[in-house]
Amino acid sequence: MAKILMFVLAWLFLFPAVYAAGEDEAAQKQKLEQLKKQAAQKQEELKKYRAREAAISKEISALESRKAAAQREKNKLESDINYVEQTLLSTEDKRAALERSMPMWRGVVAEEIKNYYLTPRCVWCAEDFSPQEELFMDRVLTHKAEFSVALQEENKAAKQKIYDFEARNKKLMAQSSQIEKRQKVITTNFLKKQKDLNLTKKKTAQIREELNELNKSARALDDLLAKFERQRKEAAAKQQAKAEAAAKKSGTTAKKQSSIAKIDVPRHSLPWPVEGKIISNFGKEYRRDLNTWIFRDGIKIAAKAGEPVRSVEAGDVIYAGPFRSYGNVVIVDHGKGFFTIYGFLERMDAVVGEKLPQEGVIGTAGRDTQQSSGTGRYAVYFETRQGATAVDPTDWLKQL
Repeated sequence: MAKILMFVLAWLFLFPAVYAAGEDEAAQKQKLEQLKKQAAQKQEELKKYRAREAAISKEISALESRKAAAQREKNKLESDINYVEQTLLSTEDKRAALERSMPMWRGVVAEEIKNYYLTPRCVWCAEDFSPQEELFMDRVLTHKAEFSVALQEENKAAKQKIYDFEARNKKLMAQSSQIEKRQKVITTNFLKKQKDLNLTKKKTAQIREELNELNKSARALDDLLAKFERQRKEAAAKQQAKAEAAAKKSGTTAKKQSSIAKIDVPRHSLPWPVEGKIISNFGKEYRRDLNTWIFRDGIKIAAKAGEPVRSVEAGDVIYAGPFRSYGNVVIVDHGKGFFTIYGFLERMDAVVGEKLPQEGVIGTAGRDTQQSSGTGRYAVYFETRQGATAVDPTDWLKQL
């Protein structure tokens, strides 16, 4: 019976510590799973942008091929146009020469016909030509007349050829104009796709940089809060040990204090650090300008330039200084593992070790200049932590 009683007492003594350790481990596992999920979702966004980048590159290659084909077609047309123009010039020169020679030939033939056939001869004059010479002259005149007619026909054919070449040249010029228009469209599309590709690469780099910076900032803040939480637990353990030693000395039983982090205030009871609307939510947030999701451990609250930033609860200032992408940061320890974090401060009035009352002034609001995800507006970055775990601040702030 005594053994059973001792076992029950031992179990009752150890159970809270075991339960606390188990609950703390469960919280860490939950946070780890959440971070893994966020990282996986971010990687999916990067994968999507890489796929888009590859698709645009493929489209650009196709446009380059079309552009080269159009250029080859245009070069051939220009060669044809050049040939037609050269031929046209040559034909025009030939036609002009024919045009110039025709009056002369017509005049020669007409004069010889007049002299030979139409001019009367004197009866008493000696015969000018023998029969053979008469036949020869007749043939010469006939040949000259036929040559004059042939010149006229050739001149007519040259004019038709020039007309045909001019029509063909006009058609080729029209085709060349169409190709130039197509080239303009292709070039415009090419430049647009190139711009899209550059923009996509830039966004991919921005997302990667933002992811790295947010992860680094979040890890650094987690490490800092984990350090404070370890210090808190160590202090609580020392205090518990002192209490147990004092109780043992006095023969009383020391009350077991839980080391589990706890926000020991009612939900929706805390005042806001500044009076403004939330411009960036806790957790998963979609950024239209980046076309991606960003994960935050806190919220961004719009503020006025120089507006005082106040502590939502009484506590001790445990950090005050610049902190990575959060700008100037003040961290307040409210006890029992409840921490609040205030970022983007233009001026810090609180100093480490200072005890702040509820709504005590921490500093003034500054601008949100967080790289690609920054709004550029005056704002306050605000986090609530249950130990090292970030929780949604809107669960604890008063409902507006």
